[in-house]
Amino acid sequence: MRSNQILIALTSGDSPALGNIWRITAKKADFYLDPIGEPGRSFHLSVHGPNGRFDGHRFHIKMDRRAVSAARARGHFVHHGIPRGGQAFDGESIPGTKAFRVARIRWTWHLQRKRFRSAAVSGPAPELSDHQSGARMATPLAPNSTWDIDVVVSYGEPHWTDPVTTLRRNARLGPLRNEAGLWLTATSHHRLPLTSPTPPDLCPRPPRLDESPNRIMGGGLGPHGAAGMYWFVETVTSRELIKASAAADR
Repeated sequence: MRSNQILIALTSGDSPALGNIWRITAKKADFYLDPIGEPGRSFHLSVHGPNGRFDGHRFHIKMDRRAVSAARARGHFVHHGIPRGGQAFDGESIPGTKAFRVARIRWTWHLQRKRFRSAAVSGPAPELSDHQSGARMATPLAPNSTWDIDVVVSYGEPHWTDPVTTLRRNARLGPLRNEAGLWLTATSHHRLPLTSPTPPDLCPRPPRLDESPNRIMGGGLGPHGAAGMYWFVETVTSRELIKASAAADR
């Protein structure tokens, strides 16, 4: 059976999932990317292929306002500036190809640190069904490094970023194909923020020694704005900083 869904999780050896578990799904003429569980239901990133409404493709991030309200009512901190109709963006065009880097999911090494472990856990690591493929990253990250999943959508055939290295390292996920003939691939990378910096607004500082750790996910466009890809950053910050941000939001 061809896989129509990819599940991705960071762990630390045999630990539960650290940060959100992410899901990428092929459905009809579209692809969807979202984290599993609350408050993950508050939003999704969609890739719409050619259909009866438009030619070409459309990349789009959208909030579910009812899910946002429900998450807030249960005490989750959800803050966003996405318009009611959602936010479209272009993706990062890969020169010489018909492929676009649509999103990067980044987990920071703070999630695996022992002092933050209880705050970083989101739930059991996923088990895969017949229609799913996936990756569970259990290798310890080097201090201050990140684990990235780069998501690419292409026409005609699957496109793999850094094809030789990702094949040799078994760092490929997918491909998925939708009914519009678009392909989606995902590749796994270990990076250092010095050479591939995280957008500063998406990664709050880690907790100080006198603060309480709390996991958090930030999302937004990178340095190229709507002409680039969308970033999602999983990390650990302080509960005190989140409460201060929530109070300012109100």
